[in-house]
Amino acid sequence: MTPNPRLESEAQIIDGRLIISLSIQTLANAARNSQHFFDCAEQGMQLKITDEAAFAESVKSALNREEEDGSTPITRLLDDATAWVSEQGEEGIEELS
Repeated sequence: MTPNPRLESEAQIIDGRLIISLSIQTLANAARNSQHFFDCAEQGMQLKITDEAAFAESVKSALNREEEDGSTPITRLLDDATAWVSEQGEEGIEELS
């Protein structure tokens, strides 16, 4: 199954794996429109992505960066998503009494 071309980013379940995908161009556009880029511009420090593929490799490394406690930005993202699912009473999880 290929990602839906109409969506710029999406999460899917494929062959028993949670797959989060977005194109390198979408990643670069998201960065260009990020609060960080805006904040830097406000401080007179313009940022420019000079190589989208190299930038994507750098973001990949950042996402896999491990803290002293073993957490990564990805595990923290999953922690936040799990909390939301639990708090919203979504399917597949329940509170035991």
